[in-house]
Amino acid sequence: MRQRDRLVAQVASNGADLRSDLLDALKRGDMGAAEAALQRNDTKVRTLAEELRIYQAELHAQADELQQSRERTEQALSRFTTLFLGMPVASMLVSFNGEVIEHNGQAERLFAMQRQTMSARLLFRMVDSQQYQQRVRPAFHQARALGSITLDEVGFVAEDGRRFIGEMHLSTLPGDDETPQFAMAVIDRTEHIEDVRALRETTEALRVREAFLADTARLARIGGWEYDIECATMRWSSHLRRVFELSEHEPATLERTLQLCTPDGHAALSGALHAAKPGQAPFDFELDMHDAHGRALRVRVVGHAELGDDGPVVIGMFQDITAQAQARRQIGELTERLSVANDAGGIGVWDWDLQHGELYLDGRMRELTGFGDDVAPSDLCAALAGCLHAEDAPVFVDAVHHAVEACTAFGIELRLAPGPGGERWLHLAGRAHVEGGPAPRTVRLVGCAWDTTDEHQQARLLAAKQAAESANRAKTVFLSRVSHELRTPLNAILGFSQLMRLEAEAGDLVVKPYRVAMVEDAARHLLELVNELLNVSGIESGQLALKRVALDLRPLVRDCLQMIAAQAAEMQLTMDDRCSDGPPLLVLADPLRTKEVLLNLLSNAAKYNRTGGRITVSARHFAGSVELTVADTGRGLSEQQLAELFQPFSRAGAECSGIPGSGMGLYFSKRVVEAMGGRIEVESVAGERTAFTVALDEVPLHGAPGERL
Repeated sequence: MRQRDRLVAQVASNGADLRSDLLDALKRGDMGAAEAALQRNDTKVRTLAEELRIYQAELHAQADELQQSRERTEQALSRFTTLFLGMPVASMLVSFNGEVIEHNGQAERLFAMQRQTMSARLLFRMVDSQQYQQRVRPAFHQARALGSITLDEVGFVAEDGRRFIGEMHLSTLPGDDETPQFAMAVIDRTEHIEDVRALRETTEALRVREAFLADTARLARIGGWEYDIECATMRWSSHLRRVFELSEHEPATLERTLQLCTPDGHAALSGALHAAKPGQAPFDFELDMHDAHGRALRVRVVGHAELGDDGPVVIGMFQDITAQAQARRQIGELTERLSVANDAGGIGVWDWDLQHGELYLDGRMRELTGFGDDVAPSDLCAALAGCLHAEDAPVFVDAVHHAVEACTAFGIELRLAPGPGGERWLHLAGRAHVEGGPAPRTVRLVGCAWDTTDEHQQARLLAAKQAAESANRAKTVFLSRVSHELRTPLNAILGFSQLMRLEAEAGDLVVKPYRVAMVEDAARHLLELVNELLNVSGIESGQLALKRVALDLRPLVRDCLQMIAAQAAEMQLTMDDRCSDGPPLLVLADPLRTKEVLLNLLSNAAKYNRTGGRITVSARHFAGSVELTVADTGRGLSEQQLAELFQPFSRAGAECSGIPGSGMGLYFSKRVVEAMGGRIEVESVAGERTAFTVALDEVPLHGAPGERL
């Protein structure tokens, strides 16, 4: 600008000087002076023109530099905007009074900001009110003075009400000092702070637990050890040294450990260490040892092998139970033996001391169970399990274990093992004697037993009489229903046959197709009834051949769904197969009969469904069996219909619906499934759905599809 003003002033000055010199020369009539004045002016004009050209070039250069500066500024602004919007942390532009001017997407998500809001966002609404006044507001003044500042563990409040703890970074942006603006970044540290707190709490809990375990080991006189199998090296804990009174300088070796054992204990411990393998059950036994001064100890040894970083190691512990062993011996000497026997009632008495493994059976009890006087059993379950029937022995063992664990009494009727005298029954009753304390435990079981064979024979005779009467009534009802069901198709066949005979005798016989079709349908219905009756009769008489083989249900389900596909298409049904593409469903069942049962269930699901409904087939493994479920979205069944569902010729209210059926399908399916060792169940909601579940025994791990078991 100064250069331009100077050039303008020179042009004005040159013009004035030229005018003055020319006027003076013309007045004097001196043409030479006038010409000289013009030449001087031309020289000055050329000089000014050159300076003007230089000035113009400088202007162009400055304009180019200004354009480049503007482009650099726009690029920097674009990069800053991209960086601001793409920051991986919540970033905001905030004024000195706390108004949020701009924010990026992370801030919008972190604070759950609504996209449309009529009011300005103020920072004091986004920060805990107390912390805003005490920490955040002063931070603006500090950032203005220092340039930037960071605050830890600031409590923030999102617009949806969620509270979190974050880290806030505040930096002053260059600009007007009167209205400064700040760049603020917020990092959610809630999970980190919670993890740190949890780590501190865990550390403290571990410290307390370690101290507790140390005190427990000291009070219980327990010492730990570790034996490296490959390197044959051993390590002792400080508690083990304290138990055996070993000095801290004595090296821990297997040889020294075995020296502390008696000869029998030496063999037992070394054998357990050599037999230990990773993955095997831990060993737990007692042996006799002595400490470094020769004092005898009774020690419990517990250990197991596992695979360490450098190979297999055996980890275990020694517990000094000398005092407990002495107490057991003293209690054994004072153990009370019950000697009451009620000979008149034939009652035998038993007393089992669980602490010392001692079992007392009186003479009557030995007579009932077949034990001789020279047999000295030590375990009630082992002693009586061999005397009981093979099927009842596990029941007795479970009852005894439950009484021991629950500290309660039990009473149970059991069969004795088969003998020459026929079937015999015993009633065994027992009661647990509990040792008091904060954790009660059973120390003795005392009980008695008596022969109940006569009572069972009487009950069996009574049950047989009632079963015979019930079977007679059921047979009468069954025959009544069979006669009714067979009469209907027979009447149809006879009726249309008579019409055709009369027309033939009159000479005007014309075969009408619908009559022949009615006769054919009635005959087919009659044949189906007869076949179903024969199958049911075969099952009940044991003459229906059933072979249980390892069978995969998945291909069976696919075949059956294809067989009812046309029937489902007529009803516009959706068939959902949830098991064919899953893992194998191996069961023990007869392939042909299982397919008949599944077809019957799927056919019913299609017949009694609603138009546009769904049939779902699913399966699951449960308690040693495979449960296959066929569910439909049909009319459902009421409680009364469910109660009559598996009766012969019962159609659960569908008799007048026009849907074909005999009412024997479900009855036959139930009997077949039960004959194969399974069960069939139904669950229904009236007006909504019905689901039939068939449970069949799962194939053992060694079985394979098609293998006869």
